[in-house]
Amino acid sequence: MKFFEAVPSELFSPLASPNRILYADALDVLYAAYQENLKIREDVLYSMLRGRLEQELADATFEDEDIDEEELRDISGRARFLIRKLCSKGWFEKERGDDFEEYITIPNYSSRLLELFHQLRDDSPARGYSYVFGTFSVLKTADDSNNAYDKMTALYSAYDNTTALISLLQMVYHNVKHYFQTQIDMQDVNQVLAAHFNDFGQKVVEAYIRPLKIKDSVPKYRVPIQSILRRWEEDDALLMAMANEALRDKRGKTLEDCRADLLRKIFWIEERYDNLEKDYLEEIDTQVRRYTRAATQKIENLTNRDQSVRGNLNVLLTALSRNRRAAELVDQIQPAFQLYEQSFLSEKSLWYRKRPEKRTKTASVLIQDDQAPNTEEQVRAAQLLQSKYGRAAVNAYVQGWLGDADIRCSEELSLEEDKDYIMSLLAILGSKDAAAGYVVQELDGIFCKNGYSVPQMQIRRKEKKP
Repeated sequence: MKFFEAVPSELFSPLASPNRILYADALDVLYAAYQENLKIREDVLYSMLRGRLEQELADATFEDEDIDEEELRDISGRARFLIRKLCSKGWFEKERGDDFEEYITIPNYSSRLLELFHQLRDDSPARGYSYVFGTFSVLKTADDSNNAYDKMTALYSAYDNTTALISLLQMVYHNVKHYFQTQIDMQDVNQVLAAHFNDFGQKVVEAYIRPLKIKDSVPKYRVPIQSILRRWEEDDALLMAMANEALRDKRGKTLEDCRADLLRKIFWIEERYDNLEKDYLEEIDTQVRRYTRAATQKIENLTNRDQSVRGNLNVLLTALSRNRRAAELVDQIQPAFQLYEQSFLSEKSLWYRKRPEKRTKTASVLIQDDQAPNTEEQVRAAQLLQSKYGRAAVNAYVQGWLGDADIRCSEELSLEEDKDYIMSLLAILGSKDAAAGYVVQELDGIFCKNGYSVPQMQIRRKEKKP
């Protein structure tokens, strides 16, 4: 269906006229009447227009409008003209009730447009959304129930919540982009600060981004949501029961169509929650960091560029704060400004990093070796080098493992005692030695035997050079 087949072709013509501001305000009054009353009497709407738009009606000129002279004469006639104009363009319809009073009815397209216009006019940030928690809650409640209808409706509700969450994340991403463009035209420091802390901080960070990190957290509820959906998709009997309920609820033409639609929605929700953090949340975080960095740089540039007394004073105070020995400079400017030093204690206030002193070159000290060599210590050192865990012993042990084979794996090693365990570790360390007669290749994983754990490895005899 084309757009102007769904709505009247002249529906938006009042909003393109010279009195578009007046008509926009009148539509907002119409929305208020729609919200406050189930049955809207024409005289109630007339009274609301007169009461809320009295000054606007008095100031309007209505040039090139099909208004009668009697209607143009006073505010009451102009309010009647607004009702007649909006009715003729399709914003509402009239009907006569059983009490012979004229009542106003709002078509579906008009009610949706009126709500959209009101939301655009409302400057207060959104609060209280919980799409992720709502998805988990409705699936958890249905999972605990044995009713297939509850599970079917819960799945459709989870699909709607996930769709709304995606739309919200897209809106937040593009809203951050909008603040980038808004910041470009700002040339006043106070204006940039107000836009960052009041507008961006309250309407974006506090309203949307913070709940996504704390209350309505995707990482917190992602695994439980996917676990419930996987149990449902793997249960063929449950899927058929849910498809039967969907068919009775007129959500598909055939049973197979309903089952396919349920699986399609399950797979879609699972895929979205797999990619939400990477495709949406991380991208939004990147944009927020870029905007915050740009706002900080803009404030610094505007402040440093300010050549007024305030800007010069800022430069002066910045220089003083960075110079610990500024006592003389403070004394010089003390007659012009009453400055007082402020200090604070931090975790580094009670110590200073020790700076190494410059070494001076002195005379060399000669060491005289008058002592005779200790033969007993030399013998002990030689015995240590030739101990049972020396390189030669390890090499011989590995050759014993290999035997006639050229390759052995961890599973073929004998780990019967501590010595076997120690030798296996020393074999890995000694395999890099050029004198070793073997090569060890470490593999992924751990091999356990008789309470000993060694890395998975492959010991290969080193080929002898011809």
